[in-house]
Amino acid sequence: MSGDVSCQPPSGSQEHAVVTELNIYPVKSCQAVSVQSVVVDKLGFSGDRRLMIVDSNNRFLHQRKFPQLATVRAVLNEQDDMLTLSVPGKASLTVDVCRLPRDDRPIRQVTVWDSALPAVDQGDEAAQWLEAIFESSASFARLVALPQVDSLECCPRPLQPFPASLPQVPDRHVAFADKGSVLVISEESLADLNTRFQAGWKHSVPMNRFRPNIVISGGGAAAFDEDRWLLVQIGSVPFMAYDKATRCKMTAVDQQSGQVDKIGPLEVLRSYRAPRGPAYAEFGQFVVPLQVGGTINVGDSVVVLEYKKS
Repeated sequence: MSGDVSCQPPSGSQEHAVVTELNIYPVKSCQAVSVQSVVVDKLGFSGDRRLMIVDSNNRFLHQRKFPQLATVRAVLNEQDDMLTLSVPGKASLTVDVCRLPRDDRPIRQVTVWDSALPAVDQGDEAAQWLEAIFESSASFARLVALPQVDSLECCPRPLQPFPASLPQVPDRHVAFADKGSVLVISEESLADLNTRFQAGWKHSVPMNRFRPNIVISGGGAAAFDEDRWLLVQIGSVPFMAYDKATRCKMTAVDQQSGQVDKIGPLEVLRSYRAPRGPAYAEFGQFVVPLQVGGTINVGDSVVVLEYKKS
């Protein structure tokens, strides 16, 4: 593919870990869907955060303000583009996802943080179902999807930020994710965090609080080894690591119940994972695919091809 960077494992390269978990988030800020394999496309993982919920100002809704989104399970059948929404105690809804605008599915100019982009409204039935979930906390909620042009998803959001010190990868964009298209975290990093959390606050948290796409483990790698990556091959797909994930109060939201913990992991992260100051606690590594069309599977090997120069 034009713009792809050739990246082959060097002879004798060390296998650092294996993939233990893969997750996609069909609707931004809703529950994770665990999968055994996933196709890598130009926006990250196929089917990941290509839909989201917006308010009356067409700004995205998120768990920081609406933690009940964590109870919403959204499962997308990519073969027929049918999305099933469900929450405990309520009848589910199946939405025939529309990627091209029509009279009853107009284009909305939506906003994700500082980025404005077009999205296709998914109709009144989906909106009414969602508004019932929010009850009085949000009287207006519309489900929107990335539009398609010539059978390809159209997304004008460039991947940001892309440090000038790293090799530049052209034509890389992100869908409705906050910042990066693919997030990797190791089980060793979570274990390190929870050891400190237990010691200081007598608490621990599961991996889903950090909403990774790829969870890895094993191979003798130390906690936070992913921070040091520059180039890594996961299964048959090469990636470049380009930024760490900055964490927020959403890490205190239970990803099954939507309840907010009085004590979350953010404080302990701020105590030892915030070199740029307490507002920038870091946990997890964003990576960008250097080739698209490949498939990653649970159990695939993780080979670090090159570490960043210290």
